[in-house]
Amino acid sequence: EMGKERRNLGRGGLSRASLRLDDAALLKLAEHDDESDKTWTRVIVEKYLSQFKWYFPSWDKPDGPSLSQAYAFYEHVTLPRHFVGNEERAEPGEAEQSTLLYNYFTTSSKAFIEFGMGIDSYFSSLKILSAILFLAGLVNVPNMLYFASKEYSSNGQVNVLSLTLVGSAVCTTFEWAVCSTCLADDFSHDDEERARLGVAEDGTILVEQNDCHGAEFRHGMVNYATFFFLVISMTLMSLFLNAKEVRSDEDKLTATDYSVVVRNPPPNAFDPDAWKHFFERFAAKQVSCVTIAINNEKLLRKLIARRIHRNNLRLCLPPSTNLDDEDMVQNKIAELERERASEPKGCLSCLISTFVLPIFHTFNMFLPPQTSFEKVVKLTGEIQELQKQEYEVSNVFVTFETEEGQRAALTALSSGVVNVVTNNTAGAPGAVFEDRVLQVEEPAEPDAVRWLDLSATFSRRISVRLINLAITIGIVSAAGVCVAAARSNVGTVLSGPLVSIFNSIIPQVVKLLMMFERHYTENSYQTSLYLKITLFRWINTAALIKLITPFPGTITEGATDVLPSIIAIFWSELTVTPVLKLLDLYGNFKKHILAPRTRTQEQMNSNFIGTFYNLGERNTDFSKVLFLVFFYAALYPAGFFFGAAILLIQHYSDKYCLMRIWGWTPALGSEVSKFSRRYFFFGALLAYALVSAFAWAQFPYDNICDPNQPSDQDYSGIYLDVLVNGNILPSVNVTQTTEVTHCSQGWRDASGISFPPTSRLQPSGESWMTSSQEKLANVYGWSALGILIGFFIIFFGSSSLRIFLSLFRSTYSTSGKDQVVDFSANLEIFAYVPQIKLPSMPFPLLACDVDELDQELIGWNDETKSYDYYNLLFDVPYEGMKRTKKIEENTRGKGQIQDHAGFKESSTRPRNVVAGADGVEVTAEDKPIFSIIKHYPPEWLQKILDEQDLEKEDKKEE
Repeated sequence: EMGKERRNLGRGGLSRASLRLDDAALLKLAEHDDESDKTWTRVIVEKYLSQFKWYFPSWDKPDGPSLSQAYAFYEHVTLPRHFVGNEERAEPGEAEQSTLLYNYFTTSSKAFIEFGMGIDSYFSSLKILSAILFLAGLVNVPNMLYFASKEYSSNGQVNVLSLTLVGSAVCTTFEWAVCSTCLADDFSHDDEERARLGVAEDGTILVEQNDCHGAEFRHGMVNYATFFFLVISMTLMSLFLNAKEVRSDEDKLTATDYSVVVRNPPPNAFDPDAWKHFFERFAAKQVSCVTIAINNEKLLRKLIARRIHRNNLRLCLPPSTNLDDEDMVQNKIAELERERASEPKGCLSCLISTFVLPIFHTFNMFLPPQTSFEKVVKLTGEIQELQKQEYEVSNVFVTFETEEGQRAALTALSSGVVNVVTNNTAGAPGAVFEDRVLQVEEPAEPDAVRWLDLSATFSRRISVRLINLAITIGIVSAAGVCVAAARSNVGTVLSGPLVSIFNSIIPQVVKLLMMFERHYTENSYQTSLYLKITLFRWINTAALIKLITPFPGTITEGATDVLPSIIAIFWSELTVTPVLKLLDLYGNFKKHILAPRTRTQEQMNSNFIGTFYNLGERNTDFSKVLFLVFFYAALYPAGFFFGAAILLIQHYSDKYCLMRIWGWTPALGSEVSKFSRRYFFFGALLAYALVSAFAWAQFPYDNICDPNQPSDQDYSGIYLDVLVNGNILPSVNVTQTTEVTHCSQGWRDASGISFPPTSRLQPSGESWMTSSQEKLANVYGWSALGILIGFFIIFFGSSSLRIFLSLFRSTYSTSGKDQVVDFSANLEIFAYVPQIKLPSMPFPLLACDVDELDQELIGWNDETKSYDYYNLLFDVPYEGMKRTKKIEENTRGKGQIQDHAGFKESSTRPRNVVAGADGVEVTAEDKPIFSIIKHYPPEWLQKILDEQDLEKEDKKEE
């Protein structure tokens, strides 16, 4: 009854999330906003920059757009605000209550939950991991002190090139030894390596070997203990965040708790009543909503492209222009071009039009009005052809009135993959609908469904992902070549920032590639994107340096050697990356270059929608830092402190971006964060164990071995006129009495299988390890093998077993308790309404007939326009339309659009509604070309709706 009352109170009302401020409201806000609550850029622009014609060409035009209004739009619609007196987030455009911008200094961490569990988990992870890395750094202080001492290197690292190298495994002392079997080809990688080989005047071959004692058992055990500290700490962190997310999730029911999706429906099963009847076998109460998605993605993409070009055209032309009148549009475009040609152009405008805009034009951005008009005409013809085609059902979403109904349906209908693929009706008789074994599963949330990708076949999805993976590998290889060239020709001054620049640019390239991938859900898309970007950044940031540097350069201090290069990356991540993020170059280009040169207020406002941010990409940034720290933990223990500082700066820089730069997005879930914690965090720990095992086993990184049975000859003494890499050393003092040999200490050159890296890596008859190092290598190497096996068993064993079992039987199991709240009684739950959200538009575009749907189930509302304005059905008229006349004003005063006074059907045999219902045969002309959604309100709700409609009619009559 409480649910009924809540539903009654909310029915027909306006959600605050739906408010969009009009020009009058923005003008009022622009005039009355307190200066203390304005962004500092707005203050500078309003007081100073807007007075200059070079910055704002139309500043002196009374009827021109207003930068003050645009900034009011930016601060009240785009940027997040909270209600005065608390930190509860206000919806975009909140106008009923007083709000303030979030303060990036004083806003508490508890406020992040207002942005969704995903954001809250992200910022919580940053802070917790920063603290964990700092504590791990304290654990490694003994190793840093040892590396900086004379016990490790006889000069105590006093002559290192950079102070940040002090406390690392960089070796600064060397000694010469006799190596009669050494060849010039063994030391030919670079000048630094060639400088380690010399020939005395008497023909004796000398080599320079590292004189550092790094792989001591006690110090290796410090690194070993740090690994288990990290495992325990990060496990506790994951448990804490999981519990936190579960508590938050239990407090909020969502549509997925009530719904199922059929992935393989019969192609002509267009009747929602038939689906309702089939699924109500499992419902204690009833089915509340059925959505039938069809494979009309090509049509929808054309309609969206047409809508975008038409919208761009509308922004350029006067508001009174009738875009449906081609002659008028052509005349207005001609007038606009003449007006622009007559205007004087400054240097900045000439530069932009000559060099910048052509680049954007290649991506269909900022097109001239005539080009946009031609594209609209062309797309209209293509759409009319697509409207004549027949389409089939691709997915069916069924929403029950209770959680119990959904769980019963999933339990009964979930079947093995083999039964579904082979359509084994005898093996799963209860899951058969129209002679087809249904593939039924729990869907994602309505706003996470990718409606344009639902009909993609398995082969299409997999093939494109493999192609993208190959392209990504090629990009990684090209980036490696560039970084290698920069390191060898210039040094780490260029290569370090270059790595950070690649880390910023290449993810954007990967996103472009992702446009060709097809995913059923946003979660799948984000996971795929996160996977590609993370693997790229891991390789580009950490592994690439190791791979392209000659092995002896691992612990030397040359400008292009491993440790100086890694430190350069740490400094770059600490400075360059956050600075680039805070500069928001593209966002500022739009606000300060494009916006002041627009002609209408709406066009100006469109440049103030904020920078789009991707939660998956944000998670890759700090998993990359973790991997870098862990990869070099044995050789550079101070990296723990660098990592702690980087994550802390990332926390506060992203907090600033969230509250001052990034645009508004719906509250995001924690799926990507969970995936990151489960696989990539512990994958980085696995890399820690494996790489550290090799790091200790490969000391001293000079490819010099002692023979196990040295000769009795004493090779110590002073050797004169030694030729070293083209230079003559007058004398070289050799203190080692025995001869040495050249050997391969690196894992790539080891004979046989190099894993696990134990003392067996040493070639037969030769050795480079001390007895302490052999003990350490054996303990760490075999442990690394056990850790590798344990990782795959723990993290992939259960998943692999579940996948195998799913081939033959259902693996569905319930999670959480049934909250015993009806779907229709919860105002915060919406239906599966086919719609597409575009970053450039304030509200989604609808792709189905919603005339008979309870409007509150759509999930959003534009107070100034009707849903017809956003519905793609009306963009290009076609034969059999249910109605052609759009309703202009907002219709939320009625429960359904069809109850509005402006509603009028124009076809007696409409397509797009319910083809095949009531036993009517489905013909080609009856088949819908848009998806179908039908709502079945329970009796108590229908009674409330009827009573409210009567009340509204009575008020109108009064």
